[in-house]
Amino acid sequence: MTIRDQARRKDYPETEPGEVNIAVVGGGPSCKSLIMFLETHTLRHIQVNIVGVADPNDNGPGLVYAREKGIYTTKDFRDFFDLEDLHLLIEITGNNDVLDEIIKNKPRHLKVMGHLSARLFWEVIELQEEKVLCERRLAHSDRLSTIGRMFSYLAHEIRNPLVSIGGFATAILNAPELHPQLKPKARIIIDEVKRLERVLKNMRDYIRPLHPNKTMGNFNKLITRAFIALEPELKASRVEIRINLDPDMPDSHFDEDLMLEALLNFARRLIKFMGAKDKFTIRTEVCWDTIGIYFEESTARIPPAVLQNLFNPFSDRHSSDPGLDLVMSRKIIEDHGGHISLASDTDSHTKVTIELPLDFIR
Repeated sequence: MTIRDQARRKDYPETEPGEVNIAVVGGGPSCKSLIMFLETHTLRHIQVNIVGVADPNDNGPGLVYAREKGIYTTKDFRDFFDLEDLHLLIEITGNNDVLDEIIKNKPRHLKVMGHLSARLFWEVIELQEEKVLCERRLAHSDRLSTIGRMFSYLAHEIRNPLVSIGGFATAILNAPELHPQLKPKARIIIDEVKRLERVLKNMRDYIRPLHPNKTMGNFNKLITRAFIALEPELKASRVEIRINLDPDMPDSHFDEDLMLEALLNFARRLIKFMGAKDKFTIRTEVCWDTIGIYFEESTARIPPAVLQNLFNPFSDRHSSDPGLDLVMSRKIIEDHGGHISLASDTDSHTKVTIELPLDFIR
């Protein structure tokens, strides 16, 4: 008798090679992160399908996200025991009583991964992603170092003549014998010198390394502080704002001033594309040792070409804005060990996603 025949006699389900169907018990932020991870990553040797999520909390972020994706959801994990071709149950509630109940009542063929094992594998995945991210940052840092040396030389060579030009133009402007018709031209020279000096300063700030002054703070409080700073602009543009802060947000170490600058830059850039009565949402979410900050606008008026180049300085030849604010903001996020991404769905909205590690240790 073959192994396949033995499996049939023991009522083991047939498993398609390389395909695993998984149900998740626990519909919190960790569940949502797991589903999103599997949506954006392709495994080499197996195809993983999330076929169900269970949680008694009908508003759990993982359960809600699964429901939006058309995944089967339920309040009772025992409903999974009737699913055909279910291969693995992942328990991520963190409750040992729930895990014991699953093991006690599950069908014999169904494999179970408890929350400790799931956390271990998640840590391994995060370490691998951090390794890849560090390698990319190192390569980027090497390029910036070369650019920085070149820029330092150019800035020195440009700044000295600029100072002279600006000084001479000021002296000419203040000369009593200067013809009135020449005064506007002297003023233009002075203004352009100041503009070039600002460009040099912005480029210098972009090239030089940041030295964050990390103190203990809370990202929810930082979001509130950012909202207070944005309130006059929101009222002037008549944009409606919604704030949804995760109540379980712990304190963490970060540079409040730098992070506030980054958040304000991203928010202001989105608001520029919004009109009266458009909805602007700021949301925070905690998942294990990672925090997510989300900026969403409801109109998606950012053209794809503009969205693609938001992090590229001087990408718009026809704009006087060099676009260094967003470049600096991304640098601030990355210097805090974080990651930022932008996405625009022409049928719904534009979203800025900022992921940061919860730094408990100074």
